[in-house]
Order: sequence, then structure tokens, then C-alpha cells
Amino acid sequence: DVIDCVLDAFQKDFSGFINNVGIEKVRNFLEDILNIDCFYIIESEQELIGAMALSDINGRVAYNIKKSAQKHFGFLMGWLIYIVNFREFEINHCESNDTGFIEFVAIKQKFQGKGHAPLLIKNVMNEKKCKKYLLDVVDTNLSAIKCYSRMGFSEVKREKTKFGVLKEFNENIFMEYEMR
Repeated sequence: DVIDCVLDAFQKDFSGFINNVGIEKVRNFLEDILNIDCFYIIESEQELIGAMALSDINGRVAYNIKKSAQKHFGFLMGWLIYIVNFREFEINHCESNDTGFIEFVAIKQKFQGKGHAPLLIKNVMNEKKCKKYLLDVVDTNLSAIKCYSRMGFSEVKREKTKFGVLKEFNENIFMEYEMR
């Protein structure tokens, strides 16, 4: 359910990938690389509304990405998919035990814009009690940038993305929130 939520929420980002290799291969690949124990969910009585992952100094939510990509998509295609789309998910941005990195804030499309993302993020932040939280968002996701800014996150740096033309965005914006 969590993987289907991520695929729904990031449908635009995954559409080319899915069109090239098929939904089942993408789903199986994500099942292999995502540490589901790092995910938190928000749900109604009827269905899953959204999910987010939180990583820490011990590592990111995704692991064995290159090996899994090559397993599911072949040696060369898997390597290319890893280099273009997933290598950045191995970079750990946490510098201490007091820092959490918010990843994969994924709200199903039909529930977006209704306050579920801030509710989920705030609940996780209150439960985990890190001193600082980081996240990154692509420069074209203006609604997410506004949402995070309204929550009190502030921009701390920007990084040009590699293969931005293929990904349809130019920069990753890193934002930070310090608990008071």
C-alpha cells in the first residue's frame, strides 16, 4: 500500500520510468530498495491517504539501489537508472543523532491540498523529537515549497541536479526546521 501511495503521489515523476519498464517492475524494484520500517502513514477508515519516511544518521530509506536496479532492469539499463534517478538517495544528509531527514512525503493525489502532509509531518516530528529536521524538494514543486515554508521550514541551500533536463527540474532545495 505504501509503494502504491508513493507511485500515486509521484505519478508525474514515475510516469516515464513506468512507461519504459512497466509498473510491476517498478513496484518490485521499490519493494527491494525501500526500508518500510522507516515509513509513517496517515489513513482514513477506508484507505491510506499518505506516507512519509524519516531517515537519520544511520542511513537513508533506500538501500542497495544499484544492485537492485541491475537485478530488475538488467545490468546496463539498471546502472543508467541508478545514475540518472536514484544515486542521490544514497547521500546521507544527517550530521548528528539529533537530525532527522524527511523523505518521500507522499500524499495520494485525490487527498493533496487538504492539510494531510503538514499533519503527518508534525505528528512524526512530535513523536521522534529530533532537534533538527531536514528535507529536500525540487524547485518545480511550488505547492510543497509553500507548504513547508508555512510549517516553519526555511531554505538552507540549493543544489543543481544532474540530468535536470531528463528529470524536468533544475535544483533540489534543502529546507530545515529546528525544534524549539
